Amino acid sequence: MTPPDAPGRGVDVVLSAERADVGVRRAPRERVRVRREVVTEEVTVVVAVRREVLRTVREPLTPGSADAGSGDGPGAAGEALPLELVLSEERPVVGLEVVPYERVRVDVRSVPGTAAVTTTARRETAEVTTDPAADPATGPATGVTAATSDLRSPL
Repeated sequence: MTPPDAPGRGVDVVLSAERADVGVRRAPRERVRVRREVVTEEVTVVVAVRREVLRTVREPLTPGSADAGSGDGPGAAGEALPLELVLSEERPVVGLEVVPYERVRVDVRSVPGTAAVTTTARRETAEVTTDPAADPATGPATGVTAATSDLRSPL
């Protein structure tokens, strides 16, 4: 340190300030699970079905036709013809089959954003005080105080 009374020489003081060092760190945010569920729903489908019905067609016979007969053959008066038919019908049949209907894809992407961070940083200041009684050139004047400007360090 140079004495303050040396001509043309001053005193050097190094001031320090805290500087905020801000970075990012990757941290777990949440856990996501993907599950498949079976949803049951009632489905109504209209299906066309057919069934057989017995239909009787009656035709009048003329006396001279070959089918007229004498009445002595099968089906003559007093005799019942044993006639038996089986009628059929269509019934809806329900069958369920599991088939793939949709592909679902899950991926992860980063979404950019910003976050504001506030912190307190300290810094040093220097104060210079002169004593007028110690300086014969200034005489009995009042003391002079000077301080450094209030500059903040960037984050």
